[in-house]
Amino acid sequence: MFPDCSYQHITFTMPDVLWHIFRDNRDKLNDLIRIATQTLMDMAKDEGITVGIFAAIHTYGRELNWNTHVHASVTMGGLDSDGNWKDFNFRKDRIMRMWRYGIITMIRELIAEGYKGISKSSVTTQYERSWLVHFDKPTKDYKHTISYIGRYTKKPPIAMSKILDFTGTHVTYKYLNHRTKKYNQLTITANEFFEKFIQHIPEKGFRMTRYYGLLANAVRGKLLPRVYEIFNQKIKEIKNITYQQMSLISFDHDPLRCILCGNQLMTAALIIGKTTRQFLECHTELATRKRLPR
Repeated sequence: MFPDCSYQHITFTMPDVLWHIFRDNRDKLNDLIRIATQTLMDMAKDEGITVGIFAAIHTYGRELNWNTHVHASVTMGGLDSDGNWKDFNFRKDRIMRMWRYGIITMIRELIAEGYKGISKSSVTTQYERSWLVHFDKPTKDYKHTISYIGRYTKKPPIAMSKILDFTGTHVTYKYLNHRTKKYNQLTITANEFFEKFIQHIPEKGFRMTRYYGLLANAVRGKLLPRVYEIFNQKIKEIKNITYQQMSLISFDHDPLRCILCGNQLMTAALIIGKTTRQFLECHTELATRKRLPR
């Protein structure tokens, strides 16, 4: 992150009647993030600058439902052809129109190829609507930006803290209702819960997080040193962090603390090759066992 640079955090959304198209055509999630980031790079290109973009695809809503959208964080400025920094503000109305046009054009191409999941008239109706592209307030707080990026890089479809109970056959979890701004509880069977959850697992090798512009792997080695020089920034050494520390920071859970007695666990043996059947034989007992208070 560049401490003296402003960042714009943007969420690219679409009408809910279009979400299922990306579940039916999961390969098109590549196009989803490409279209979102291309709008930003095209606007920056018109100004003769290269910006830095982090973007993450999300396929889930707060109820674990299928909801396709893209989160992006972009520098409000970039390098020009002479290697100088130029500040820049993105226009929300233009971004929305470019995003909407790109998605609708892609869907129309799908229909032309034989996709039957939505009618041409429905697509036209959605094209004539105003779409929501949410712009957070610009910030120079790089710690906030790091928190934003970290949250959307590693955020699971549902946080462990939202799962309230598991009886062995049913799961109860809570979610924030956008309309009421209050938490609702939902109890469903374990099979229904797993079906909701696994639909958000990406295909092997699919990258849900991407980097563009100044942060792209192909050019970052050349361009980032110049950005660091402009902002008089020194690169800090990154210290290794253990799995136990990450779990405590992210989930407030110590994986090496015994759930029965509370003492620290020590590795006694490493066993590789447990079968699915062996895990299923005791999963209910493990999941329903109550943790002792700290």
